[in-house]
Amino acid sequence: MSPEPMYPTAPSERIESIDVLRGIVVLGILTINIIGFGMPMEVFGNPTFWGTYEGPDVFAFVAAHIGFQGAQRGIFSMLFGAGVVLFIQRIASDERQSNMGRLYYRRMFGLMLFGLFDMFALLWFGDIIFLYGLVGLLLYLFRDSKPQGLLIGAGVLFVLLTLMFAFADDSELDSEAILQNVQTRAEERLEQRLPERASKQIDTSDSFAPLPEEVVAKQQGYVSAFPYVVDSIFGLQVKMTIVYSFWEVLFTMLLGMALFRLGVFDASLSIQTYVIMLVLGFSVGIVVNTYEVMTTLSTNYSESSHFMWSYNLGRLAMAFGYIGTVMLICKLGVVPRVRNCLAAVGKMALTNYLMQSLMCLTFFILLGNFGKLRFHELYYVVFIIWILQLIYSPVWLARYRYGPAEYLWRRWTYGGKIQNRRLSRN
Repeated sequence: MSPEPMYPTAPSERIESIDVLRGIVVLGILTINIIGFGMPMEVFGNPTFWGTYEGPDVFAFVAAHIGFQGAQRGIFSMLFGAGVVLFIQRIASDERQSNMGRLYYRRMFGLMLFGLFDMFALLWFGDIIFLYGLVGLLLYLFRDSKPQGLLIGAGVLFVLLTLMFAFADDSELDSEAILQNVQTRAEERLEQRLPERASKQIDTSDSFAPLPEEVVAKQQGYVSAFPYVVDSIFGLQVKMTIVYSFWEVLFTMLLGMALFRLGVFDASLSIQTYVIMLVLGFSVGIVVNTYEVMTTLSTNYSESSHFMWSYNLGRLAMAFGYIGTVMLICKLGVVPRVRNCLAAVGKMALTNYLMQSLMCLTFFILLGNFGKLRFHELYYVVFIIWILQLIYSPVWLARYRYGPAEYLWRRWTYGGKIQNRRLSRN
């Protein structure tokens, strides 16, 4: 007898509140990623490094770091952990149970392939997809863990990460030395390939300044940018993953698994619970993040909020504030049209994440706009991408069950053709 065909989760079985929350964070994560897409890497730590930085630029920096920095990525990771539990529960409930391990690991390796594509084809050195797949390989070991055990594991990692920031040598965490190595290799390569441009100077609105090697490479187009981005990937992703990123993502994924098992993400808890999450989360998060940003400003950006002991506390609190808000909105059933648009973005989260890389690659590198916008002007690009994704996501899903990347991911996971086009209604 031939084995039963294996199918992905039907769109009708999805949890709306999770899709809405995922839609918000896939849009929100661009508020931080846009800095790496459009400006030299040093701007992540010190926005005064490049071009004019005053007035609206300072406001944009403060708003992004208080309201979005770390929180969106944290929720994204939590939802990935929740998705792992949901995937395993659904596989275990039918005839596919005997293939659970194979399907799960095919799913993770498929995600890692998307991450490699994002890094090496779309030139996004800050990709998170590959790391999610990598950490996801380990999460399978916790598939049957109870919420209490998951919370303890996440708590231990939270404490260790906090102690790391509080007591570790800054040089072990700060990427400045890594960036210097990347810049040195890029400079050597550019001196061989673009000597006439490497020494030029450009107008940065207020004054003339040397053109950094990264800007030279990325303003010259895809071919010139590629080797520089590859250096950045191996110089930044590898070391930061080993030292910090792997453990930070594992912490938030374990937390997400626990929250899903406790019913937080399906809007099934009481209104009072979500109100407490909203109020307490935003209260603590805004206070902590404001303290970090004010410290950064007062030290002329020499102390980055990314490496302060309170970093994970602030972003975790903000994450709970966002989660409480979205769950409350979904539980009350308000603003249905807005929810539908955000849910569509969330259902196509992988596609939309990759599309953000593609659109930024096109605008900043292929069209030569890298390093040409002021800090606050980056958010004009963010708003345009948001509008586009809020429009095309529901339009696409009106005709198809899954986004393009989601379809390919499911086909890879289940190893067969999957019905994607919706049947027309006549």
